[in-house]
Amino acid sequence: MSQLETEVFIIGGGVLGMAIARELSRYKVDTTLVEKEVDFGWGSTKANMCIVCQGGDTLEFRKEYHRSRLVWESIPLMEPLCRELDVPFKRVGELSVFFDNEGKAKFQKMKTRAESMGITTHQFIDGDTLRRMEPNINRGAIGALYDPTIAITDPVRLTVALAENARQNGVNLMTGTEVLAISRGAGAFEVQTSRGGIKSRFIVNAAGMFVDKVAAMVNADDFVVFPVRGYVAILDKKVGDLVNHEIHARPEALGEMNIITPTVYGNLIIGTPMKLARRNDFSTTREMAETTLRSVRRLVPDISERDIINSFAGFLMFRNWELGWHECVVGASRNVPRFVNVSIGYPGVSAAPATAKEVVKLLNQEGLKLEENPKFNPYRRAITHFSDLSDEEKRGLITGDARYGHVVCRCETVTEGEVVEAIGRGATTLDGIKFRTRAGMGRCQGGFCTPRIISILARELGIPEEEVTRKGDGSRLLLYKSKQLLETAV
Repeated sequence: MSQLETEVFIIGGGVLGMAIARELSRYKVDTTLVEKEVDFGWGSTKANMCIVCQGGDTLEFRKEYHRSRLVWESIPLMEPLCRELDVPFKRVGELSVFFDNEGKAKFQKMKTRAESMGITTHQFIDGDTLRRMEPNINRGAIGALYDPTIAITDPVRLTVALAENARQNGVNLMTGTEVLAISRGAGAFEVQTSRGGIKSRFIVNAAGMFVDKVAAMVNADDFVVFPVRGYVAILDKKVGDLVNHEIHARPEALGEMNIITPTVYGNLIIGTPMKLARRNDFSTTREMAETTLRSVRRLVPDISERDIINSFAGFLMFRNWELGWHECVVGASRNVPRFVNVSIGYPGVSAAPATAKEVVKLLNQEGLKLEENPKFNPYRRAITHFSDLSDEEKRGLITGDARYGHVVCRCETVTEGEVVEAIGRGATTLDGIKFRTRAGMGRCQGGFCTPRIISILARELGIPEEEVTRKGDGSRLLLYKSKQLLETAV
């Protein structure tokens, strides 16, 4: 690839980088975003619990914290953003459960703190009210602090929607492109990537787990972020009605959590004890699973190991784990003009809308001219989801395109038409299809649909089935055709 020139260069295609790209598309700014993976939202964005929160139930949110302000400013922005982008958003409310008066006193302190910050939505409920709201809650719970504003969404689907809308409004998006080196030139940066050189006046570093490593390439700031890993498990939809709200109890130690939350698709998610970890260590262990199950059963005893259909390691990046979660990195470099670092930690998804607006202001202060784009279109339509349609709508869709009558994923009722539409929008891998359509996310975890989706991907992309991957290089699913090795030996 010959050298590309752009005005603003964004590193990282997670929810923060993509929100910034979409916000910049409101203006006449030549913007390019690169993501080292073959799709968007596959780093820390996908490894979280899908909760949109306001931080009022934790002592780690205070007026003086930058991160807290970004989260609170995002609260009125997230639901309208999801509506514009046709992304699921649902208010489920939060129940912070306590089992004794000491536990209630701790939550009273949090409620008072929240009210001092202008958050007045919290209210205490007694045990009887709690059990009416959550019939399966532990009978030993004597009450809860209730916040009706807490919501859930799909972070990866939000990121993909931001990407589609940013591209629709003129942003250049490049996947499979890793930043290897950055140097400062006369009035511009020279960036070396795995796909060639890129020259840019401004850089936004939203590289997620590697934000400090990217900053160090050009001595943009001397900071380190620490990866904190937790365990998250997805439960079968058949037990989705065990819990109606996001539920947790006060952790007994820093790093412990015991969250149960619904998802917008009917599953429950449980998690997650948190500990410092190595970057790129996405492994899960039996000990993590047992600790999580033991913690959440304290809240809802009926949750069973048999109900877990998948699990993964969730990652958060903190600037200083020992000092707490409140520190974030959102600001222009002290050392390098026109270079902005962006890292929230927890909760990055919740803070994304306001963070994007703040970064655009920072770029303007660094010298970026902002002229409104009169052609900016804030709306994006989601992929057709066959299972959400009425019978009449399904019949009409099949009449127009028979591929919508061919179900390829039985667990989630995903059709060939949806898979083809996802490929047309940029999916090139099995995971790309999964995160756009949910094919492979059901009880059988792709046991039925994987061969069918491989066949459709190969056909639509014009490649052999052996070249189809799960998530890019190094993840081929079919290594050889039947008896190919025997034929080679002969």
